[in-house]
Amino acid sequence: MKKFIGFLVVCIVAILPLSAKALDIKGSCEKKTDCPEGVCQSVCEIWIENNNTTLNEFSGEFVFTPSDKGKIVSVTAADGWKNNTGNSASFMFTSTEGISASKFDLATVVLEVEEGVTGCTLTVNNPSVGGKIEIEVDVEEEVSTGATLPLTILACGVGAVAVIYIVSKKNKKLYKI
Repeated sequence: MKKFIGFLVVCIVAILPLSAKALDIKGSCEKKTDCPEGVCQSVCEIWIENNNTTLNEFSGEFVFTPSDKGKIVSVTAADGWKNNTGNSASFMFTSTEGISASKFDLATVVLEVEEGVTGCTLTVNNPSVGGKIEIEVDVEEEVSTGATLPLTILACGVGAVAVIYIVSKKNKKLYKI
């Protein structure tokens, strides 16, 4: 009986940290490639995963690094949240209904970043749930759309017609009878 109780206590101690897991703050940032006047825009999406409670408020701070190469332009709370601090780097979001979803969007943060700067990060500090993450600002890559493919096909077709015409022209011989 003592072994069974000891085994049960060990199992409970092992399971407790799994059930008390705090939520995870996640995010992604992309820096646009078109940069008027040497200033690029970066849009960062912030979301929460593994939430196991109902949240009525969420507060913290956004920190852009390197601070002398860019700034936070706007902070927009996601659906279900109200931004009580405007475009400030220190944020306070509230929800009248409470958010209890396991995964939900939190905010969109728009940054202005100098054109040549690489290795930028947006740090999200949230002491109320003990979360802190650093999100790297990735440079948006231009997508190859294949828009030149029809032109290539057209050029190949014209070339083939020209070759056929030239070859057939050489084989014409006039015979006098």
